[in-house]
Amino acid sequence: MTDHIGNRAAFVAALAKGDPERRAAEEHARTCAPCAAALAEGRRLVALLEDALPLLPPTAESLAGAKVAIARETANERAALRRVAWWSSAAVAAAWLFQLMVGGGFVFDARHVGVSLFVLVAAIGGVTLTRGRERVAVLVMVATSGLLAHLAGTSTGLSAAIGIRCAFRELWAAVIPWALVPVIARREGVALSPAGLTTVAAAGALAAHAGQHMACKVPHSDAHLFVFHFGGVLLAVLLAAASARRRLGLSYSEP
Repeated sequence: MTDHIGNRAAFVAALAKGDPERRAAEEHARTCAPCAAALAEGRRLVALLEDALPLLPPTAESLAGAKVAIARETANERAALRRVAWWSSAAVAAAWLFQLMVGGGFVFDARHVGVSLFVLVAAIGGVTLTRGRERVAVLVMVATSGLLAHLAGTSTGLSAAIGIRCAFRELWAAVIPWALVPVIARREGVALSPAGLTTVAAAGALAAHAGQHMACKVPHSDAHLFVFHFGGVLLAVLLAAASARRRLGLSYSEP
């Protein structure tokens, strides 16, 4: 039998270091360059095969540690989401208060206050209870604004001069959560989608509409309510949707 090991180098390299056949092959390879190269290649192949072997099953300690780490990360994510939700609620409430501060006429009877607060709660719910269903939330808030305009309109009139101010005030109110919430979300490490940003802007505009139910000088003029109050909410939604992707790109871009 020949002493050359070229055709069985991988087998030889897989033998135990003290195996007689491996020792004889290594001794031969010291004086035979082709066999030395073949044995080195065999060792590399054996090393690759060892690296490819399945990992040992995790220990109970490692599984427990992973469970604790996952639970901690999940708790941190939920806490961050709650903080963003609280800030979103505060921003929407601030939009409502902003409208009350700049309004020109006030009706503080129980019915107007109750309706205004009910719509404000709906706006806050739109940004706190609808994660993952933002588009539905936007549609519901737009529909709520339209329904409020329909139910509140009990007299005729457009009052365009007042209406233009009403619409601009709704847009300014929508800017409050639109500007604040992405900053808070970024700080908390919470991803905010374009639909989510549109939702917070819609909620701010709807909250302003709720405030105008008490603070507008012509709170029951049907054409005025549809064109400027409902129209202001609709315009805020359209502008927010058109600019949301760019706004989020700027907020989350690296400095």
